[in-house]
Amino acid sequence: EQWFDVSTLFLFTCLFSAGAIPHEGTAYFTVVSALVLVLFLVLHHNKHAISNVWIVLVFLVAETMAIGFVYGMNDLQHKLEAKINAWILSYNDGSKASSAIGEVGRLKLSNAIIFRVQADDDIKLPLLLREGSYQRYQNNEWYGGSWQDVDVENRGERWILQPNIDSDIESGRHLRVYQSFDDDKFSLALPQTTTSIAGLMVDALRIKQGDRVEAQGLPAFAAFDVYYQSDMRMTKASRRSDFDIPKAEAKSITNFVKSHDLYQTKWIEGEVRAVNAVKQIFNNEFHYSTWLKYPNTHKTALAYFLEDNKAGHCEYFATATVLILRELGIPARYVVGYSVSEKNGDLYEVRGRDAHAWAEALIEGRWQVVDNTPANWFAIESAGDSVWSDMGDWFSRISFAFKKWRYDDQEKDRTYWYWVLALMFAFLAYRILKRVKTKTNHSEQTIKKDVDSEWESFEKDMFEAGFDRRVGETVLHWLRRTHEGQWQDLGQLFTVKHYAKHSLNAKREDEYKKRMEEIRGQLRLMVDMK
Repeated sequence: EQWFDVSTLFLFTCLFSAGAIPHEGTAYFTVVSALVLVLFLVLHHNKHAISNVWIVLVFLVAETMAIGFVYGMNDLQHKLEAKINAWILSYNDGSKASSAIGEVGRLKLSNAIIFRVQADDDIKLPLLLREGSYQRYQNNEWYGGSWQDVDVENRGERWILQPNIDSDIESGRHLRVYQSFDDDKFSLALPQTTTSIAGLMVDALRIKQGDRVEAQGLPAFAAFDVYYQSDMRMTKASRRSDFDIPKAEAKSITNFVKSHDLYQTKWIEGEVRAVNAVKQIFNNEFHYSTWLKYPNTHKTALAYFLEDNKAGHCEYFATATVLILRELGIPARYVVGYSVSEKNGDLYEVRGRDAHAWAEALIEGRWQVVDNTPANWFAIESAGDSVWSDMGDWFSRISFAFKKWRYDDQEKDRTYWYWVLALMFAFLAYRILKRVKTKTNHSEQTIKKDVDSEWESFEKDMFEAGFDRRVGETVLHWLRRTHEGQWQDLGQLFTVKHYAKHSLNAKREDEYKKRMEEIRGQLRLMVDMK
């Protein structure tokens, strides 16, 4: 009776299936799986060490695949969410910014690298790259005010965002951005004081609502230079919407300002001292958290953040800062973009989790960044990295290197890859030539091996006796059909001698020659009888 032991396969399947269950961390899954393995080995009663080693190896492979499966599914979920969000936003004109304020649960952002930035060595970190600003807050969402699109002037290969400000290449600061684009239209993430963009080959560049710089006719991958002034005064006039406070939030904002004596600070010590006081309050009394807690109460999510929970992510801190400054009579706006600080080699890598929100306020006649999110927010976000994030980064960097070589016009990068391709081609040519030479030598050896003067004499005797060999017929088949198959044993010996991997040994070689002489003797008698 035949049977097949499926216990090892069953263990493998159970471990891999268990990986589909979402959980926090890998300790519980690893410990339980190890206990299952020990129990399996005890019950299996296998005395063969090799078999036990095989089972342990299968367990380790299954354990690794299971953990990889669950983290891979989580990463896939984040990437799909990012794609869906991008698809939804493609139908939005940018006049509204959705937020996670009021949602419950853990806020998870993608770990995928979105774009890369090459910056000056003395750059001040973190570098904030803004996508757009918003004025009106309602029902946990921000909206833009009235706006008329402005076409950006193009001068050769440069787009001039600030025509009235000197934007010479040698002046100010410089960034080089490397980014892939999935859509024809995209809002660029740029420094607040960007004066010009060079090397961006697009059909058009427009300043949209919220000072968003939207590029149209984008390539699949772009490498472009951004020039900005770190000390430039942004003196655009404020609007009435820069003072708006929604009725639903007015009470909690007023209570916050009164409880911390911010009215008195602003009137007596001025705007700068009031802004610094708000920042100090958030640093001392609040903390950053990706876990969103909001019970079903009569309070709004922002009021619960200010009065009870005192913990949240950057959208809470930015929204609260904007409304508090407005309560103090300081024009302020809600800004979204990215915070750049993670460096790998010569480039800063910007991930989905680096998406950030902050405030901009008109302080003493100049629009300035006011970022009150606790400084440890980046470390908290990074702490949740997947165990497979390094592998994802490795593939991302390979893809980036290829795109940079393919699309970037910098000759030094192309030269490097040309050398790599030349070496790969040389190695491939060497292997092909070596294989051809090996086959040629093998053919020559085969020909030499097939040359057998005694066998040629045997074939001549067969022909004279009237036993012709048909075209394409093997020696074995030829001898099998002649003389009633009595000579087929010689055909078998011939086949082994000339075509088998291991030729005849000395004893069989003597048998081969002796049998050939016997048959040749019979053939000569046949010829003589004719």
